[in-house]
Amino acid sequence: MALSNTLKTAMVAYRVARAFPPIVPLAIGAMAVVGCAKVVTNAQKTQPLTSLAGSEWGFENSTQYIAFKSKGEVRGFGGCNNFFGTYVQDGQALTFGPLASTKKFCQGMMDAESNFLQSVQNTRQYKATHLSMSLIDENGAVLLQLRRKDWD
Repeated sequence: MALSNTLKTAMVAYRVARAFPPIVPLAIGAMAVVGCAKVVTNAQKTQPLTSLAGSEWGFENSTQYIAFKSKGEVRGFGGCNNFFGTYVQDGQALTFGPLASTKKFCQGMMDAESNFLQSVQNTRQYKATHLSMSLIDENGAVLLQLRRKDWD
């Protein structure tokens, strides 16, 4: 009886393979393409980022962020207030023009916001991949370590 069930299973598998022969190569090809896409994505995660335009960065589990727009514009949220201004990126060099912000008061958030905005203003260079960025001062000290917020 066991041989009979095995024989039946083999016959069903044979019929399915004969009925759908084009699907097997297509499925294998699709798996290969997906595998290659994953390799490219992983490579991008470690390559240096050459342009900040269109990217958004912040801390994990925090509402603070900075968004680099086109034409040298920057916007963000310090934790209580929205801010905006300009930036200049030249290779790894990164500087910010004066930043303006709204003037709300948020109990317990003002020191964190002030420190965040001061660190942004003191930035002179950056190092970034597609997922992480360090803002660095004129002495080479890391001011902020940020994560990509808009990464899909």
